[in-house]
Amino acid sequence: MNVLIALDESRVSVHAARVAGALFAACGAAFTVINVTRIPTPWVGGAGYGVVAPLPPDPSWFSPDGADEVDLMERAQGAGIPDPEALVEAGDPVTLICEAAHRHAIDIIVVGSHDKSALRRLIDPSVADGVVHGTNIPVLVVGDGPG
Repeated sequence: MNVLIALDESRVSVHAARVAGALFAACGAAFTVINVTRIPTPWVGGAGYGVVAPLPPDPSWFSPDGADEVDLMERAQGAGIPDPEALVEAGDPVTLICEAAHRHAIDIIVVGSHDKSALRRLIDPSVADGVVHGTNIPVLVVGDGPG
């Protein structure tokens, strides 16, 4: 079994990784962890003038939140994930998580889910919801868990 875990520095994603480890490590699962940092989008607004801040066309200039493969592997191992493969990406999290799952022949995707209000979901859409609706691979969504 191949398991993909979306893992960043948030408490909920670390909790999701711990749950995945507890559920799947005993059956000999192979783990891949992915950290995807959103690339900032141009800001539009400003007193009715429609100001747009340009971004370079190539997102490779943007470094994911300081995480590299070694940091991500250490974070995963700290959450109880044995021998993870680490993927660090920059772009749209939903798209890149779904693409990585297909590219790596993943059997199940594990994502954490924050408890967001309806207004917050309008401003900051749920990655977990996007992944559930963006792939045909089973997705385990893990809630906030213990504080």
